[in-house]
This record gives sequence, structure tokens and C-alpha cells, in this order.
Amino acid sequence: MKPLILILFCSFLTLSLSAENPTVKKSNPPRVIKHDWSRIPMFFHFGKQNDTLTDNEAKFVAQRTDIIALEKMHGFDKFKCTEKGTYLDAEKLKKYNKQAKVIFYWNTFLNYSFYDANATYDKHPEWWLRGLDGKLDYKPYTKHLKRYDLSNEEVRKWWVSVVVEAMKNDCDGVFMDAFIQIISPANKKLWGEEKYNAIQEGLYSILEETREALGKDNIMICNGVRSLRGTTKGMEFVKYTDAIMIEHFGHFHSGAKEMILADIKAIQEIGKQKKMALVKGWPNFSWIDKEMMKESFEHKKELAIEHLPLSLAYFLMGANEYSYFSYSWGYEFEEGFQIQYDLLEKDTGKPLGEFTQEGWVLTREFEKVKVTVDLENKTSNFSWKQQ
Repeated sequence: MKPLILILFCSFLTLSLSAENPTVKKSNPPRVIKHDWSRIPMFFHFGKQNDTLTDNEAKFVAQRTDIIALEKMHGFDKFKCTEKGTYLDAEKLKKYNKQAKVIFYWNTFLNYSFYDANATYDKHPEWWLRGLDGKLDYKPYTKHLKRYDLSNEEVRKWWVSVVVEAMKNDCDGVFMDAFIQIISPANKKLWGEEKYNAIQEGLYSILEETREALGKDNIMICNGVRSLRGTTKGMEFVKYTDAIMIEHFGHFHSGAKEMILADIKAIQEIGKQKKMALVKGWPNFSWIDKEMMKESFEHKKELAIEHLPLSLAYFLMGANEYSYFSYSWGYEFEEGFQIQYDLLEKDTGKPLGEFTQEGWVLTREFEKVKVTVDLENKTSNFSWKQQ
């Protein structure tokens, strides 16, 4: 079986929707997909803002993974909404891979205006989250990105109804983003203790309401888990979802050796709970590095290929049959998702046990390779066994 594909889309589902309780009729695909280690297990999570995928691009993605999450603004320049581009490419991807799970991206907290569905939200100012001062609550450092008041039942009903609509249009699940932002204690200063607690309760409510609306077969993905400044956040959500993303794996503020090791252990624990860990690996740069983005695509590709063994080695230390890897320097398709990485086509065979540790050096044996990674000096080695 191929690895999973994350695309903001849903499979061939027939839904029944009532005003009070939206539900989805059941289909056959399982909620959790296990891979067979025949090659590096991959998921894709990207958007293509300027247009939908070409046939060759869709074929490349669909033949590499079974899980595809299509990001906000997918096809936006062409259709002026995310939904249309996502739905069209969900159908196209499944033409090349009938097992593909296309996942609909729908932020759980931030009111991105790139969806037709947001027209309804904009008509209800009573749904807009406000701070203690009565002013609209915007995402920090922005002056336009409103945030959802998840303590409001009507907001949650509207939000879930959008998910249900996506399930009618060839999607196989939903990618629920921004959990780390929702649970941040810093929000208490903005909303007050009482409102903060009410929104946390609303978050758990929307998890339950979404799960009910999806039915037992469609995939619910949450973002996510993050090891940051000595703590691992988000593990409490694993039991409520089918898959959870580790988004800043080995990069940004999670690049310290202690945090990488904590995320590796999180991958292990997620697998032990028989849930999917979707691990986003990075080169040693990202789309927010303005000077690097001025470099040619070929130069960025070269650096990404050079750094891949280290990022992949981190992942393989914790990976299990429920773990999937993604690698790029951003979220646009052109930021690394179209590259054929030879290392990601390798057959490692099954792991022969968990990693061993000596200082900050981790080693793990697979049937066909021995992988070593030094978390402190940031080096890795793949010792392939003779076949």
C-alpha cells in the first residue's frame, strides 16, 4: 500500500445534512492507514495559488502518496475561492490514484477570506471574537485576520457545515489548523480567564462535532504537536483525531537538539496510540528567509537535496507504521513538492527495533539500512546493507 495523501478533499461520499446535526453517510476507506515500508512513507500538504495542478503534476503527486492536503488559496488566482480549485484537483488526483485521500484545509481559528464560505461568517459580527477591551481580536501582528469564537455554538455549527459541504465534493477529511495558537496561555491577557476557558471547551466541542459530522471513515487531521522551549504541546489532542501534524520538525524554534528528540519521542507515542503522525521536515531554510528566496530554484533544490538526509534521519528515528513524512521549504507546490528526491524512493525495510541513544547520537536498525544521526552536531549517516 502506498503512503497517505493529504489534500484538502473528500472521497465519493453522499451526505445528509440537517440544520441541527450534520452527518455524513459512511463509505469504505479506513480512517487510519498503515504503510508497508516498501519506500519512505510520504504525505503531501501544499497549495498552488495560481492555478490547479497540471495532469503531470497531479500524476506525480498521486503516484507518490495516498494523503494529500490542499492548502488555503489552492487555485485562488483562477477561481477567487479555495473551494473550487480544491474540488477540481481532488477529482483529478483520484484519477491517478483511486486510494488517494484528499483532505480539505479549513482553519479552526483564523478567518481566512479565501473561501466562499466566509461570506456567511462576515454577515454575523456577533460571531467575531473580541478581547477584554471590546475590540475585535486579530491574530497578533496582523490587522485583518479575525479569529473564531469557538465558545459560540453557532460559530461551530457554521464551521462544521463547511466541512460537510466539502465531503460532498470528493474530499476525504478535514485538516484542522492552528491548535497551538488556540491553546496559547498568552490569550488569557487578551480574552480574560473566563473567556479563555470557554474557548478551550469550545475547541474540544468542535472536535467532537466534526468527528460526528465526518462519520467513522473520513479522516480528521489536527495541527498539531510542537516541542518548543522545553515542552511538547498538543499531545492531548491525539486521542480525539485520526492524524496529528508535527509541523516545525527540526526547524524554526523547534530545532534545538532537545526539541528534536522530544518530537521524535512524540512520533513514537502517537504511533503507540495507533494514530497517524504527519511529520513536516524542512531543509535548513524556509519560505520566510527573504534572502534565500531570491536565489534560483536550482540553488534551493540543490540545498534541499543536500539537507534531506538529516531531516529524514530525524524522522526515521521515531517512525512507525502510522508515520508519514513531508519535505519542502514552504507550502506552495513550487517550494519543493515537485522535486523527485531519490532518497525518498529508498526501501529501508521494516525497523528492527527502536532507536538506541549514546549522548546525542541516535542509531536505528532497519532491515536494509542502519541510520545514525547526531542531534548536537546535526550530521547523519545511512549505511545500506548488501542485498
